[in-house]
Amino acid sequence: PMLKIHQFTFGPVQENTYILYDEESCEAAIVDPGCMRHSEEEKLRDFITERGLTPTLMLCTHQHFDHVWGAAYVLKEWPHITAYANAIDFEKLPLPSEQLKGYAIPLPLEDVSADRYTMVGQDDLIRLGSEELRVLFVPGHAPGHLAYYAPESGILLSGDTLLQGTIGRTDFWYGSYDQLVESIRTQYLPLPDETIVFSGHGPETTIGYERCKNPFLQ
Repeated sequence: PMLKIHQFTFGPVQENTYILYDEESCEAAIVDPGCMRHSEEEKLRDFITERGLTPTLMLCTHQHFDHVWGAAYVLKEWPHITAYANAIDFEKLPLPSEQLKGYAIPLPLEDVSADRYTMVGQDDLIRLGSEELRVLFVPGHAPGHLAYYAPESGILLSGDTLLQGTIGRTDFWYGSYDQLVESIRTQYLPLPDETIVFSGHGPETTIGYERCKNPFLQ
């Protein structure tokens, strides 16, 4: 039984929030909750309720404000959830509410403290339903950027590292172009070509397509 995935696109920066779920156990992971408005929170909650899912995990690829805007909401709505992130983002990045000050978005953002997260890194395993997700450490867009790989289902949640036909920006705090390309080459390109990549922005793609077509990987 493969994991199923559902994509939402939230906020003015068109951030992709995902629900990864196991139909047999009804366990679900909420990935990069970017809901900024109550209407977006309701969309997330309604999908979970209508399918009878139980969110057990919150998986954060990185701590940029658009990817964690809904984190406080998720942890209040489902208080028993286990949240995963990487410690380096908390050590190096400004708080999401501070990051936001450079943008003209007049909505409030509630920060979630590092101690609410379980910190993970390269090759850690996280169980969702009958499948184990593998954590990949892929810095370059953010200093503590993670990806989550479900090998049996052939799904890679890549955050803002690899996007269809391009790569993530490297002009944010502690971004590095060389480091990002190296992360993609060492962590993603060894994966099977048919692996479907679900990115933090834009449409899905595959490892095979990006290997052949992505100008940053040639």
